[in-house]
Parts: sequence; structure tokens; C-alpha cells
Amino acid sequence: MAGGLDGEISKLRHRDIRERRRAVRVLFDTDLPRALKGFVPLLDDRDPWFRSKALDAHRRWAVAMGPSSLEVLARHQSIEARRCAANLLNEFTDDVTEVALLLVEDEDLTCRRKSAAALLQGQQAPDHIERFLTADDPYLRRLAVSSGVATTAHRRKGLEDHAATVCEAALLAMVHHGERLAEEEVLRLLELGLDGAVLIDSALENNGESLVILSQKAQGSTLKTLVRALKEKCDSIKAPQISTLLDAKQYVVIGRWLQGMRGNEADELRWQLVREESIDSIERSRWIERLLGRCGEEDLILEARRFAGENHPQLLLDAAQNLSTAFDKLAL
Repeated sequence: MAGGLDGEISKLRHRDIRERRRAVRVLFDTDLPRALKGFVPLLDDRDPWFRSKALDAHRRWAVAMGPSSLEVLARHQSIEARRCAANLLNEFTDDVTEVALLLVEDEDLTCRRKSAAALLQGQQAPDHIERFLTADDPYLRRLAVSSGVATTAHRRKGLEDHAATVCEAALLAMVHHGERLAEEEVLRLLELGLDGAVLIDSALENNGESLVILSQKAQGSTLKTLVRALKEKCDSIKAPQISTLLDAKQYVVIGRWLQGMRGNEADELRWQLVREESIDSIERSRWIERLLGRCGEEDLILEARRFAGENHPQLLLDAAQNLSTAFDKLAL
């Protein structure tokens, strides 16, 4: 097989183009990584078909042959060859620092970014992170703050970046590492319009203006995440975060937090919010509907009947009446 392989490799330099094309097909079908050496000269072939096959050969066998197989691509004048090398960097389990260093200053954006990612994952990553934290390209700064060698100081520096994408990357990294954000940091990130969901834990811990602002802006999945976090953090209406939200009249968040809670204090606050006219009537009717599972509690039904006798939108009156009717049917 070795002799046959060497023979086919030698045919890559044959004068007859048909023999050369046949050799390419045979070598690809044989699929032996050692054949890669025969394709290196084809990187400079006049025929674009052979140049493309040389790149295909590197994509197929370079990883098996080790990082050094990329050096010829990284040093090549062709942008296609250098990009090929850059795109292959992340497929190696071996350290590719030496090759990445050849590409990190390349004029091509793809080469710079791919090589930077490789350097930040390599054995010498701590030596390179400061370089990328101050790079002009925000993509590189984002890579730096997200890297495994970044420190808390690096991530906090990323929070102050003028590019929102870098701030977001730093924020996600801090959340991943369980690092709490100061109140002023949360407020700044909210002003930048960053995803409020990842700011919830810090806002709850700080229990300040950021919690109120986040509650005002929260919608959809972020609102659900906030309510879920409140339930995990607060088990009483006397919790400081609940007091903060009540003082700020964030009634919808509180009303949803109350769902599933029982007890005189919780029920008193719930009916207080159900009577709050500033809250959308559909939202309030849903709060009443979710009490159907407790239709056997007399105190609750007495309050529902009292409510049904008051002046409220018909949607709310119907919900309260349904709760009362459910009690009557249960008693039969």
C-alpha cells in the first residue's frame, strides 16, 4: 500500500492532467492522511481546481497530521489558504499556539478572530488575554472576557466596555461564575438595554432601584423568570424585596408572585390587588380564576362573594361568581 500511495502522490506532478486528476481521486478514495504531503505543492498550482483540492486535502487530513501541517497554509500568500488554516485551528486537541501566532496579525478579519480564539484556549492563554481585552475589534474583546483564563477583574473591565456585545459577554461570564454585580453596574447595564433576565439575581440581592426598573421593563419570559426568582427568594410578604416592589407599585409582579401562596396575609394582599383599578382587568380576573383550586375554603368564598357585590368590571365579577358557584357545587 505504501508503494502504491507514493506512486499516486508522484502522479500529482505528472505532465498529463488526466493522470493528475485521476491521482487526486484515488488519493481521496484511499483516504490516508500521509497523502497530504503530495497536495502541498498544489497550493500554488495554476489550475484553480487543483488548488481547491489541495485545500480540501488539508481540511480532511491536517488534524490527523498535527498542527505543523497548518504552517504552510498560515504562511501562504493566498487568503483562501490562510483562512483554511484559521478555520481548522479549533479542530485540534493539540496546542496550536505557534500556528495561531502566524495568523493573529493577518489583514483578514476571519484569520485574526479564529487565531485569537485559539490563543485564548491554548497553553499560553494568560499571556495573550490583556492584548485582546484592549483590541480595537469588539469581537476580540468579547472573546477575552468570555475566555476560561479571564479573571473577575477582566470581566468587570468588560462591563465598562462601550460595546454592548462586550458588556453582555462579560455579564454572562460573571453570572456563570456566580459573581454578584454592584447596584451601579446593574443600572448601567439596564440602561444599555441588556437582557434583564441575567440581571435578576443581582437586582434581587441589591434590592434597590435596579429591581424596580427591571420589574417595570420585564415582559414575556423575563417577567416569568423574575417571578420565579422572587418565589425562590421570598416566602413572605414581609420580605424586603416584596416591600420594595409594593412601594414602587409593581403590582403585576407581586400579583403573579402571590399565585399559589396561602395564608391570611397573602390572601389579604391578593384581594387588595384584585381591587386595584390601575391593573388590567384581564390580569386581575386571571388571579381570581387561579383560586378555583381552593374553592372549598369558606373564608376565601366569603371574600369572593363580598367582591362580587361590589362595583367592578363584569369580567372580574364573573370570575368571582364562578368561584362562589364552585363552592356551592362542592357542597352538594
